[in-house]
Amino acid sequence: MAVVGGGNSGLQAAIDLMQIANRIYLVSLTPLNGDQILQDRVKQSAKVELIMEYAPSRILGEKMVEGLEIIPARPGESRQIKVDGVFVEIGLMPNSSLFVDTLTTNGKGEILVDTECRTGVTGVFACGDVTSVPYKQVVVAAGEGAKAALSAYHYLISQR
Repeated sequence: MAVVGGGNSGLQAAIDLMQIANRIYLVSLTPLNGDQILQDRVKQSAKVELIMEYAPSRILGEKMVEGLEIIPARPGESRQIKVDGVFVEIGLMPNSSLFVDTLTTNGKGEILVDTECRTGVTGVFACGDVTSVPYKQVVVAAGEGAKAALSAYHYLISQR
């Protein structure tokens, strides 16, 4: 498996994959910049190989992932690593600044929501990576979007 990203999301993904993968390549264009406790856990694992100052170039394979081509930050030769999965975990800063004066956020800037995607403001719903829901994955965000839409629908119907 390959994980792209050296922040908290990438480190946590690598830690999660340690339970099921034999080998994990953590690829990051910059030095690791996540929480030190996460960095320490990743660095202590014999399953994880850190590949710093490289960026993904392309995913290799026809119908299935067979590898990842990576290019160095400085001039040099590209590399190919054999993997059967790629997790891209970069750029995870919630863009909630528009709502900081209106909605409750946590220390990471994520909007706090309940299990039905309700915020602390009646009639306002939030979903996706901007919320405090864990596991910033597309499939999770899509599911949360469906929940938020249904919750908003039921709220609007109840206002009739």
